[in-house]
Amino acid sequence: MPLPLFRLRSKCERISYPLERRYLHLWRGQIVQNSSNWLASIMLPVSSSAELQPLYIASLDQQDVYLRVLDNATLMLHYQLWRPRQLLLDTKPAEAAVLARGLQLSHWLRNNRFCGRCAAQLYLNEAGMVLQCQQCEYEQYPRLSPCMIVLVRRDHRLLLAHNTKFPAGYYSAIAGFIEAGESVEQAVHREVHEEVGIQITDLQYHGSQSWAFPHSLMLGFSALYQSGVIQVDGKEITAANWFSIDNLPILPPKFSIARQLIDQLVSDIETNLR
Repeated sequence: MPLPLFRLRSKCERISYPLERRYLHLWRGQIVQNSSNWLASIMLPVSSSAELQPLYIASLDQQDVYLRVLDNATLMLHYQLWRPRQLLLDTKPAEAAVLARGLQLSHWLRNNRFCGRCAAQLYLNEAGMVLQCQQCEYEQYPRLSPCMIVLVRRDHRLLLAHNTKFPAGYYSAIAGFIEAGESVEQAVHREVHEEVGIQITDLQYHGSQSWAFPHSLMLGFSALYQSGVIQVDGKEITAANWFSIDNLPILPPKFSIARQLIDQLVSDIETNLR
């Protein structure tokens, strides 16, 4: 079992190291930075106090990391704003995991200010990481949306597809949300058939990844081609093809589970060809 990239500390845990804090500042989905490190050692001053209270999200390198959501604050002019995807390209795995957690929790806090049942204001209970309504006792937990992603292999070629949201020339594995009442395996078969029209077999689980755009949990698989001819749906997928490993298109970034699947299968194919 893989070791966690960061750890969570309970409220009653006795701390054996000096208590130091670092802060992840988010403003309307962007990371706020005024130095070389986006995990700040101080709470950055803003010209308005209209913000949510700092929320403990993880412990990293013997330091507690707190999230500050500054959506309603007025920022100082000298701050830099970074898109999370930009930073993830060059961030170490442990810090990337903390960033992903912070992004997901910021979406949760930003989009659940009021109770969905009675419209009263929700209050944060950090002990259980839950937003609670004091009027009707409704509880709102952080949202997770389970998704599948599968890389299909046919002999020494890989099936890669171009989604309508992708940049030109960019291809990836087949992915989609798991629907209510559906198993993960059923979702994989359904998505592949819906998006590219083929049947697959020999489904194998590879691993998972938290994907904070905005709150997905990606479950990664590989599969073998069974039958059928590629027919893209024309709605989500506009192009798909079988690519040889020496003629791959523009691929997802290294940190993504899609790229991890691709690199693993390319390595397996190269081994078989020796």
